[in-house]
Amino acid sequence: MLRIKNKSGEKNNNEFLLIGGDFSGIQSYIYKIVSKYAAKNLKGRSFYLRMLSDAIVRFLLQELDLFQANIVYNSGGSFYILAPNTSEVKESLQSAIGIIEKQLFNTHKTDLFVAIDYVELSKDTLMHKTDKTLSDVWGDLFQKRDIKKKTKFASLLDDKYNLFFEPFGIGYNKDRDVISGEEFLPEERPFILAELSEFDNENPIKEITAQQILLGKYLRDADMMVISEDEIPYWRDLRPIEPLELGFYYYFVTKDKLEQKRKELCASADKISIITFNGKDLNCNFINDSINGINNIYGLEFYGGNTFDNTTFEDMCSKDDENAFSRLGVLRMDVDNLGSIFQKGISPERVTLSRLAALSRSFDYFFSGYINRIQSDLGENKSFIVYSGGDDLFVVGEWTTMIDFAKRIRSDFREFTCSNPAFSISGGIAVIPKKFPIIKGAQMSADEEDNAKKHTLVGGKNSLSFMEMPLNWSEEFPIVEQLKDKIVGYYLANKLPKSFISKVVNFSQQAKFTKTNKIGNYKIYWLFTYDINRLITRTKKDEVDVFLQQCISDVCSTKKTLDGKSITTNYHPLQLWAFACRWAELIIRANK
Repeated sequence: MLRIKNKSGEKNNNEFLLIGGDFSGIQSYIYKIVSKYAAKNLKGRSFYLRMLSDAIVRFLLQELDLFQANIVYNSGGSFYILAPNTSEVKESLQSAIGIIEKQLFNTHKTDLFVAIDYVELSKDTLMHKTDKTLSDVWGDLFQKRDIKKKTKFASLLDDKYNLFFEPFGIGYNKDRDVISGEEFLPEERPFILAELSEFDNENPIKEITAQQILLGKYLRDADMMVISEDEIPYWRDLRPIEPLELGFYYYFVTKDKLEQKRKELCASADKISIITFNGKDLNCNFINDSINGINNIYGLEFYGGNTFDNTTFEDMCSKDDENAFSRLGVLRMDVDNLGSIFQKGISPERVTLSRLAALSRSFDYFFSGYINRIQSDLGENKSFIVYSGGDDLFVVGEWTTMIDFAKRIRSDFREFTCSNPAFSISGGIAVIPKKFPIIKGAQMSADEEDNAKKHTLVGGKNSLSFMEMPLNWSEEFPIVEQLKDKIVGYYLANKLPKSFISKVVNFSQQAKFTKTNKIGNYKIYWLFTYDINRLITRTKKDEVDVFLQQCISDVCSTKKTLDGKSITTNYHPLQLWAFACRWAELIIRANK
């Protein structure tokens, strides 16, 4: 049986280390935008974080003398590496973590942190020959990482105590980055570049902000990303990005640019990685003639939202009638119970690293790759994919498009997972004015997503929340949406007075619902019946009369029905009628 020896010569029964890293602060960092220039920075800012994770993994491989094959998974702000369990590797790992944390703090202060730790495991565990399963090991690593997140940057406290516990900076009258709002430190100066002419001493930005804006521009035109361990002298004009100054340079090039330097690239065999993006026209045609014959490392990557054509957020939701209801939708979604899926979703006797990696990779293919197809089908200029990868996403667009986007993601994700009930996805949409600060909209959508996650119907989660109303995807959302469509249809056909909408909403507000969603104000029952019956006598249209009678029946009956259909819900039917009316009213105003 294989046993690894340390420098001391002692045998180690746990032959391997499973190293895991997980970023914290990603969401708040992406949304840390305070100005009208948000769209210019968001795409580059989110992809920069992807590069950051890649650079850290490459640095760890270099320091631990490992290979790409040692990577189990790296995407969505998390990574896992399988390494030999030797004292040399452990020492090198601790040294590398110290360098990474120092460089991360120097560049981003406390905005970003990556918790890196490891657990030991044996060959017998991998081969299911012990009581401890790989799922147990995975869970142990999750716990160690979470503990490390609670003591982030602890290794730097001695050297940088004043930066953590003493005030620094000048204050309100100090120049700030017009995009991130960050204060310029005494040694920093605004970054001025002819290519970014709108930013100057009057509208100052930091160098890292400028890099992210340029990165967003490069991504729109580039066919490939070239990663080198040394700066490439013949491509200095391409302004490479070196995340955290860890010694890895990222270039964004077209096929023509690559072809021009074919000979030089051939001479740098095995030192350069050439990563092709997304595939031509979303058809996954990654390998092409322009890179054949270049002796380097080839790869491919999916990422969400490379077809954006500079349409502004305001343009997305502009209307022909300036008085029409015009709003942005901010959508956030992620997979429910992901940690539990990884730890318990595969039966213990079938858990392997390859299966766990395949599960993670499959999620990433959907959220980084397939999401581009969804965006294309719904209209590329109607949405802006800020971030999508791993198991979650953040998209901005016209508010009705965001509802359609969420519906399509949910339906396609169900098909992608073969309708397995263990997999569900929840999301939240904030409906905001088109000039509303994106950082506030992001927080509002996070609150909506949290509402969806806390929705308790049918086991909880598996919901979409907007206008502060979470609806279960299977049991509530479809029926409420159908009711909304019927209200809009009757109104546009001049069969239903708009006063019906206001009446239902007002009665819902006066109902004084209890915590268990029961009507506390009993007068509502007979007042509601009286008022809606008066509408019936005025409409005198058989179809609408039946509709209004059913509304009374839904609200006043002890059975839970909505538009005559039996519904599984914890809400009172009046609450759902009121939500459908509010939704319908916005649609009517939007189509004015």
